[in-house]
Amino acid sequence: MIENNNYSDSYSNFFMTTDGATLILLLVALGIFLWLASKSKNVKNFQFQISIFIVIWLLGDLVDVLRNNQIFTFTAVQDIGLRIHLISMIFFTTMLLFRFYHSKKYGRRIIDDLEEEKQ
Repeated sequence: MIENNNYSDSYSNFFMTTDGATLILLLVALGIFLWLASKSKNVKNFQFQISIFIVIWLLGDLVDVLRNNQIFTFTAVQDIGLRIHLISMIFFTTMLLFRFYHSKKYGRRIIDDLEEEKQ
């Protein structure tokens, strides 16, 4: 006789839902943008900066999905996903302001040229 394991069934059912698919896609996207950030190797490079912004943003979404499905709960802070999103927006704004100021001061473009990346 085969016993029905409700614990494993609940997780297999979760991954068949929209939230499960969202979690899987968020993890795939997180892996891709972490790989892109590590590939760029230069902190001043636009590819690195935008990849880090997207990684922080994805972490906020990931935390929200995990909290909404009671997979992982954060008892200290109820809206931690929103706070992580706020951090990503502050990073993005700071990055763009710095790049804009730097481009005006030194007469460069805000986004890197491909020729600059090869050197």
